[in-house]
Amino acid sequence: MIIDSHCHIDFEDFDSDRKHVLQRAQNAGIKHIIVPSISADNWPRVRQNCQQYSQLHPCYGLHPYFLDQHKAEHLNELKKWLDNEAAVAIGECGLDFYLKHLDKNKQLEFFDAQLKIAVDYQLPVIIHSRKATEQVIQTIKKYPGLHGMIHSYSGSLEQAKQLIDLGFYISFGGAITYEKATRIRAIAQQIPLDALLIETDAPDQPDLHHHSKRNEPVYILNVLETLSELKDLPVEKIANTTSDNAISLFSL
Repeated sequence: MIIDSHCHIDFEDFDSDRKHVLQRAQNAGIKHIIVPSISADNWPRVRQNCQQYSQLHPCYGLHPYFLDQHKAEHLNELKKWLDNEAAVAIGECGLDFYLKHLDKNKQLEFFDAQLKIAVDYQLPVIIHSRKATEQVIQTIKKYPGLHGMIHSYSGSLEQAKQLIDLGFYISFGGAITYEKATRIRAIAQQIPLDALLIETDAPDQPDLHHHSKRNEPVYILNVLETLSELKDLPVEKIANTTSDNAISLFSL
């Protein structure tokens, strides 16, 4: 069994062939796909897709990239939404300090508030972190007992160890399939299997074999093969362990 722990299958990129994309995934052994949301506007779309396809599991949150779309009242709306809708996690939330036009203080306000909601609702959290890993760590420390995943990890090995100690899984996707990505490949090689998740982030972040093309869940097989080579372990071992990790984290 394989689990894609982060995929935006609800995006319009899949509107013309979503059913076939999911069938290809199913045929390849991808039994569960975690679907994070990005804004209050797309919560209903995530819900609709997850209700329609049994292998999909919804998460609800406010992504930092779409900061201009978020309003303070959306945080209260998120709590009301969670009161009525099943969710396997809060997210996608986090911090993006790579994009200079995004206000850092406003990002932190929304991030901090969503971590508190995750604790209050006893849900894991899916965190987007770009050029912000140290701030993410310091913010997480404010909430003992919080757990979750750092998706598409890009921090250092030392920071990854801190995050694992704080109860977080480290997730890797298509980026590790590029041979020139030596730093992140070296980190992936050293992350313990029991702290590892795999993802596609489809339709974004395609692997080496699908560069500049639409990403989709079945391409997670290339991530698995790369990890198998990096760790010198059988593909089946990595698939089974990362699936067990995802099942544990998301209570699947």
